[in-house]
Amino acid sequence: MGRAIGIDLGTTNSCAAVIENNKPTIIMYRAGSYTIPSLFAIDEGGRELVGHEAKEQAALNPQDTVFAAKRMVGRDFHSPQVEKLRQLFTYDMMEGDQGEVIVKVKDKTFDLKEISAAILKKIRNVAEEYLDDQVTNAVITVPAYFNDRQRQAVRSAGKLAGLNVLRVLNEPTSAALAYGLGKNLRQRLAVYDLGGGTFDISIIEIRDKVFEVIASGGDTYLGGIDFDDRIIGHVIEAFGNEHGIDLSTDRIAIQRIREAAERAKITLSTTQQANIEVPFIARGPNGILNLEHVLARDQLEALVDDLVKRTVSACESIFKDAGLGPETIDEVLIVGGQSRMPLVLSRVKTYFQKEPCKGVHPDEAVAVGAAIMAHSLTSNMGEQVTLLDVLPMAIGIAKGDGSFLPLFPRNCPIPHGRKLTLTNSKDDQKSIMLRVFQGDEKLAADNELLGTFVFSGMRQGPRGSVRVQTWLNVDSEGILSVSAKDKDTEEPLDVKLKLRQQDLAPNLSIQTTTAGDDAPATRRTAPPPPSTEDTGPSAADSKSDSSPTPPAPTDDAKTSPARFGSIAGDDSDAPTPPPSEESPTAHATNKDEASDSTQESSPSSGVVSRASDQTDSAGPPAAPAETKVTPAEEPGCLSLLLPWNWFR
Repeated sequence: MGRAIGIDLGTTNSCAAVIENNKPTIIMYRAGSYTIPSLFAIDEGGRELVGHEAKEQAALNPQDTVFAAKRMVGRDFHSPQVEKLRQLFTYDMMEGDQGEVIVKVKDKTFDLKEISAAILKKIRNVAEEYLDDQVTNAVITVPAYFNDRQRQAVRSAGKLAGLNVLRVLNEPTSAALAYGLGKNLRQRLAVYDLGGGTFDISIIEIRDKVFEVIASGGDTYLGGIDFDDRIIGHVIEAFGNEHGIDLSTDRIAIQRIREAAERAKITLSTTQQANIEVPFIARGPNGILNLEHVLARDQLEALVDDLVKRTVSACESIFKDAGLGPETIDEVLIVGGQSRMPLVLSRVKTYFQKEPCKGVHPDEAVAVGAAIMAHSLTSNMGEQVTLLDVLPMAIGIAKGDGSFLPLFPRNCPIPHGRKLTLTNSKDDQKSIMLRVFQGDEKLAADNELLGTFVFSGMRQGPRGSVRVQTWLNVDSEGILSVSAKDKDTEEPLDVKLKLRQQDLAPNLSIQTTTAGDDAPATRRTAPPPPSTEDTGPSAADSKSDSSPTPPAPTDDAKTSPARFGSIAGDDSDAPTPPPSEESPTAHATNKDEASDSTQESSPSSGVVSRASDQTDSAGPPAAPAETKVTPAEEPGCLSLLLPWNWFR
């Protein structure tokens, strides 16, 4: 059946591990190197290069060398973050058909999933050579703060690389596995993960083989690359002041300075100053110029002080969400290459008032944890691990005033399900649209648009007479799926996803009536099974629907296409089951990928679902206030009635 490995797909470097003789082993790529640069390039001869080969030629071929693809995978081309990166990176980008980022390398274009797939395929090939065996299965890690589309993109990349992706696992959770499994621990752990391109902070409680995430946060645009960019900007400014030459538009110069800046940054973790030297950087009035600059540690710390403060602010935010203080933490686990910086270690020690734990290797812990999970999922001999995770960012819809209404609050336990009854807002309406966003900003437009779900194939009838039962499910990987059927006839509806801005439906117009003050979401040990159904026969009718909740899924339903990306057992006990196996399901990715991904099989061992593991679930909500949603008068809008405290 092939071997299973764990892969840390990093922004700047990637790493893989495997369990051999019940012990984790890091796979070596070349003598003395246990990581592979996350770079892809095409050289002058048309050869595709990945890893070390791509990095070695990057300085002379910057426009055809793609790095940090992880930062933009699954992102919209016009997002503010991508706009900024387009100004900083040396390779060309363009907009794809679905609004995604496409990169141009030589005369070819690549989706970023294809770039990630090339790196994963390289890792797979090296692993097969190392193990002298076929590698077919993998657990791939992602930042805890990755959204739905980014997680979907990583899954798709794994499939393109010829891998059966057993699970997409959050990096801090993976590091906690590497630290705590097999030690019979009972402690609360903070995982501070500052890598090459992203930052995560998670609070995790360990109870022997049970790893429960209490809260997660972070920043997908904060990592070692940003530290490098500060050095690059400082050096370019100093060179311009001295020689009157602006290097910021010279791609080859920037790439050469980037490599020198990274070396200096690493050097300054152990010394007080570093020399940045780049020969033949430019031509001046009197001939060739060399770049020579001395950077002191205190200068570097001044350049990046605000970046380190941002990590501390993220820590403060998740502790506030969890209702805890840093003094409640038993151990602080530091992972990620950028965490080696003395200023980072000092700030972490100050915030938590304790020395960070040195029990794991910063560069290898995430891959080791992924390998442990892969082994658990594929081997009857492996330890059975229970992971209880949370949704890192809220998922919801836009109100008529443009504000964001969360359906799944940030840090709610997953897997988790929600159920809506939608009705037609116009006579003989043929379809209904639902815009779904993910993020924690108050305005919907400031959050990431996951897409517009279009429910078509409806019965036609008078306004308010056609009821569409809709299920929204977030699985144990934090991936959203949506399915629907006609509530009265039980006929499944066609569910499609549109991603491009011009395809979007208008915002909902929402009128709110409350029976009490709204409260922030509170944590539950398990998502409660709903005893009543959230319905809305029409925008004018505020009565609750008393239709019964559908029965729990059968064993067949667990492996149906509606169960995309789940491990058997993960979502079977989710509070809101999907409709019958025949009901179509759409995920927050394009339709072709969704249909392809549903063919993947899931192993039957390993992860235990939150709902099935916990027995003290909260009871059903009582006497909810209601939010009346009135659609704009355009085709494809919806009417729904949502109890206000249903979102808590």
